[in-house]
Amino acid sequence: MVKAKKNLLIISPTLPNPEISAGEYRVYNFTKELKKYFNIFFIPLNYKKLSKTDIKNFSQITKNIFKPTISQIKFKKFLKQYDISTCIIERYWGMNFKIQKLIPIIKNSIIDIHELSFKKINITKKIPHSVTTLYKAKELLFYKNAQILIVISEEEKKELKKLFPNKKIIVVPTCTKVLNSVNNDFDQRNGICYFGFMKYNDNNPNFDAVKYFIKNIFHKIQIPNLKFYILGYGSKQIKNTKNIISVDNIKNIPKELSKYKVFVCPLRYGAGLKKKVLDAMAAKTPIVSTNFGVEGIKNINKQYFDVDSKEFVNNIIKLYLNKTYWQKQSEKNFNIVNKYYSDLSFTKYVKRFVNLIK
Repeated sequence: MVKAKKNLLIISPTLPNPEISAGEYRVYNFTKELKKYFNIFFIPLNYKKLSKTDIKNFSQITKNIFKPTISQIKFKKFLKQYDISTCIIERYWGMNFKIQKLIPIIKNSIIDIHELSFKKINITKKIPHSVTTLYKAKELLFYKNAQILIVISEEEKKELKKLFPNKKIIVVPTCTKVLNSVNNDFDQRNGICYFGFMKYNDNNPNFDAVKYFIKNIFHKIQIPNLKFYILGYGSKQIKNTKNIISVDNIKNIPKELSKYKVFVCPLRYGAGLKKKVLDAMAAKTPIVSTNFGVEGIKNINKQYFDVDSKEFVNNIIKLYLNKTYWQKQSEKNFNIVNKYYSDLSFTKYVKRFVNLIK
């Protein structure tokens, strides 16, 4: 006799579109995998802004899509009506903070953190200590009330264990598509690139990284006719020049990244495991990154450099001009992402998670 699936509720800022951002990619694929083990119920907090197309597309994963409520009484009735005892809350930074008052009502409450939001505060700007302290305190209060936390790296697990030593914390890394057929021809690739979702403000780490790189670093790279390609939603806000080219709409990320010789990641602040870096590794595009860019990635060389250092520029030049060195780094990074961060790996992480919560 086949055992009936239990019901599981996911609360998320929106119905995820895997083409939009790393966060939405993660929620979409996590939900897709969890569907193998549970009947999925989904509450997008932006329900009123969703189009019929949004709902139709996501109904391929689940048709149980409901309007949000922050009323404790109504939420309690909802859980009872649909016999839901387990709920996963996605992405703190996209949440209405009032959602935290619903957590104690849930029998098995889980927060999928994605990244520690307080670490993404722009440290390059003078923000009052009182503001950053309050922001961090509110976020940690959110996590404190949940029974289980999901993190995306062992580093974040260790950090949160110091704060919540008795809480169950599970690692389910962000993963990416790893293709068997990737352009690995050094001579067919040209230019350097960066990929990321860029909001129209200076508080976005991607936008800050690109602006800083163009203003302070790019001119130091002494390679004739070198072009810098800025890829991803929102990149069109950066003015194109002869050597700086933005490509806003990317459909196949690994294929796009496999066109370029080097992926630069000049992040000056941020948090979490960066899918953009995993995408570059999966595309066999060697990376030159600050420590913020490679945070949380297993077995990768942790001796990365400050964006203002000579080593940052020198490594770009060395990768761009030295075919042997380029091939060595390309294969090494590809093997790491294939082993730990592929779609197949993700299914194993999710299965392990399910076994722990059942």
